[in-house]
Amino acid sequence: PLLSLIDASLSTLVAMENLSAPRKYAEKEAFVTGHDGTNPLEIFLLCLAVPIGLRLYSKLTSYVSHTNKRYYWIEIAIEFATLILPNLLLQTSLLPYIIGPSALHVCMSILSHILPQHHKQSHQNKVNNNNIINRPPFLTVHRATIYIQTAIAILAVDFPIFPRRYCKTEIGGYGWMDLGAASFIIIAGWSSSSSSTASNNMSTIKSMRKAVIKCAPLLLLGIIRLITIKGVEYQEHVSEYGVHWNFFFTLCCVEGSMVAWKHIKGRHFSLTLPWDGMLTCLLMMVYQLYLSIGGGQDFIENGPRQCSSDDSNWLSLCSAFVANREGILGIFGYLSLRLLSESMARYCIWPKVDASTITELRQWRLLIASVAFWAAHVFLTSVLGVSNSRRSTNVPFILWSMAQNTSVLCLIHFAMTSMGEPVQSAPRIFMSINRSGLPVFFVSNILTGLVNLLVDTIHSSNEKAMLVLSIYLMAVCALSQLLGKLFDKKRAADNKVD
Repeated sequence: PLLSLIDASLSTLVAMENLSAPRKYAEKEAFVTGHDGTNPLEIFLLCLAVPIGLRLYSKLTSYVSHTNKRYYWIEIAIEFATLILPNLLLQTSLLPYIIGPSALHVCMSILSHILPQHHKQSHQNKVNNNNIINRPPFLTVHRATIYIQTAIAILAVDFPIFPRRYCKTEIGGYGWMDLGAASFIIIAGWSSSSSSTASNNMSTIKSMRKAVIKCAPLLLLGIIRLITIKGVEYQEHVSEYGVHWNFFFTLCCVEGSMVAWKHIKGRHFSLTLPWDGMLTCLLMMVYQLYLSIGGGQDFIENGPRQCSSDDSNWLSLCSAFVANREGILGIFGYLSLRLLSESMARYCIWPKVDASTITELRQWRLLIASVAFWAAHVFLTSVLGVSNSRRSTNVPFILWSMAQNTSVLCLIHFAMTSMGEPVQSAPRIFMSINRSGLPVFFVSNILTGLVNLLVDTIHSSNEKAMLVLSIYLMAVCALSQLLGKLFDKKRAADNKVD
């Protein structure tokens, strides 16, 4: 009888768990969907932690002697406390709406101004100055900042401590997480624009090889993400990219299209004309006309997820398209964003001028570009009445993404060039993340899934959420440092061979 009772109890528990699993899935899915966002000002305030923290970080590290055996760990601790931890705090409800982020920034600014500057050059700058991979340090800092902020958001969103107004917007508006995918596209365009001229003269075979090298890892990551999410029944935000699509597929299509466009442009067009800018304007105009006049916006927001047809082959293709319409149609918006970011970077980040004047010229051009993008966005949304839509990746969203990222890059550039002696390299963690961005981001996604499987995130207290997020963030930073050490060893070995 006792064994029968135990067996019956276990069967009941299993049955209850099987019944509760769909409810948990639906509860988690509802937790991250159906949100309207916030306003551009609050989102902009979330991005100021790094531009403001850079001065504080520089002053604190200048007080530590590089002869100290623990210099490396002290510098890492200072970087985590002044540049990374504030980004975590800003993405929580611990700081009240607008007032909280503003107060944090003011406190960090006051502290950085109170501390006197120690004039000894940072040891990090001497060590890492040669590790800059054809990229100025302010661009390295911005690129790593995007990875850090995104890594925080993808896990924090599953906890109640993450404000719901920061979630991805369902229809229109401004969400903090809306900027993630767009920022990745922008930093890819800013980074690749320095070498785009060289790639224009590649042969067809070399261009195809380059496309495969760029797209194959992204396609593989997209397939792995699709299989794992469907396999473990992880909660999905279907209106983000669709039923089966994800950001890796979008990035794969954009990268492949860019390689093909550069090859065609280099072989068949005169390089004296701004073909990238002309194609960008054409794509944005045609795509926005389709969304506003051709019914595209209504189709994306309200269209069905399945087609009805007598032709089974057509039905499969049609259903695949409508099920993933956000991701597929969004390629046009993200491709426009990539082209626009490259065109802007050639003018603002990689100007062909003397080294003695490039710093001041960059600052002014970044400032002008920021004002121009904000003005164009306000004109479209306030004057023409075109709402900002992450879901369709429309022109207002493209301009807002460019305005946001360009403004932050301008502030980072100003912070790193106005400290008495300009900063020669990025902080250690930022440098490591910049080198191994894609592996770090992929592991962050895996860790996010593991935490959700092991922790009841949506019912976690603020204290538990902060503990889990802090451990997770330290693990991500530790991974980046490990990969950075491996990168340095490999480079040293290659130099010995040469």
